[in-house]
Amino acid sequence: MVRGAILAGESETETTQLKQSPIKGILWMAIAAIFFSISVGLVRQISETIDAFEQTFWRQVIGTIILLPYAWRLGLKGLKTRQLGTNLIRNTAGYIGISFSFLSITLIPMADTVALQLTLPLFTMVFAIIILGERVGRHRVAATLIGIAGALVILRPGFVEISLGIVVALLASASFGISDTLVRRLSRTDTTTLIVFYGFALQIPIAAVVAAFNWVTPSLADWPWLIALGLVSFAAQWSLAHSFVLAEASLVSPVLFIRLPMVAAIGFFFFAQVPDIWTGVGAVIIFAATYYSARREAKIHRANSAG
Repeated sequence: MVRGAILAGESETETTQLKQSPIKGILWMAIAAIFFSISVGLVRQISETIDAFEQTFWRQVIGTIILLPYAWRLGLKGLKTRQLGTNLIRNTAGYIGISFSFLSITLIPMADTVALQLTLPLFTMVFAIIILGERVGRHRVAATLIGIAGALVILRPGFVEISLGIVVALLASASFGISDTLVRRLSRTDTTTLIVFYGFALQIPIAAVVAAFNWVTPSLADWPWLIALGLVSFAAQWSLAHSFVLAEASLVSPVLFIRLPMVAAIGFFFFAQVPDIWTGVGAVIIFAATYYSARREAKIHRANSAG
């Protein structure tokens, strides 16, 4: 379905129809969460030789290369955005979010990084109200706050001292909140193809300048990991953008909570990072909040459809 939409150019009518399916939006966000979790492990692996800022550069370059055939098919007319300013702001925030997220993975345990970034739905909810004027029901607010409480349960033993890694992870989360909210605004006029394409291409100049300060030419051994990171990141961003086309930002963002147990498992099996009991307790709380939000929204959607 997604591939066909890309090749067809995704008309405005098709995009509008896609917005009417919150359940599909939740499912696409779950897929995005899986790919995001894999990318965390890849960043940790690559950080042994290449720093976070250069990884961000290569991530954007590889993603843009993947999209070039689709861009060529669409042509200059098909690549024209109606919201250039919004794209520039969104991708500046997106670059900060990506690079700071990568950096935090190298500073603190991976599960801690993800747990801190579970504050993203709160930031997204606030920005969705301010920027988009979305109405947020009490059940969404409750689910988001419960999910954040779960993250705090996980990190409670580590909050004695606020480290640089914690600050960087929170700044990444806030930046992603702005970026994700603006994706919703962009989806009103731009196709998923455009949103994802500009999400990669417009960040390359910024990433190149920053990466140049500590540049390391990748070795042959680095390239498979970098290519994998680019492919997985592309899949994550595509799923994320498609999710926001299908449903409101404040609804689907809490689904990203499921990254936590996934990343904890990756950290345990591949990097000997053992999560403590608080990670398990917090994960249960987060799953409960996400499940409640999805079931509640499904019930409301069925009632509205029946009416």
